[in-house]
Amino acid sequence: MNSLLDQVGGTQIVNRTVSEFYQTIGRHLSATDTCDHRKQESRQAQFLNHALSTQAEPVRSRRASFLAQGLNPALFEALLEYFEARLVELGFSWQLSSQMAETAGELYGSCEQDLSIAC
Repeated sequence: MNSLLDQVGGTQIVNRTVSEFYQTIGRHLSATDTCDHRKQESRQAQFLNHALSTQAEPVRSRRASFLAQGLNPALFEALLEYFEARLVELGFSWQLSSQMAETAGELYGSCEQDLSIAC
């Protein structure tokens, strides 16, 4: 069975959607904020690609915890909302987009987030 990542067309769709999200919010950021958000954009794309791929435990949990350490919770939540709606706009089913957002959100929620390296 294909992973969720495969079902939407792979990392290109995820990376492009994350980039679109940051371009959209970037219009409302100062130059200082933009620097920090580049870190977030990269880290969130990596996390989503990981969360939607098929990997065995405990490798999945260790990698997810590492990637989640640098994520801003409010930005991640906003990204998931954007991601879910954008997938529907791109023609994916509501069920698939919801499943993807839920899968990524649950994995993020199960990670220890005591180290934030970027806001």
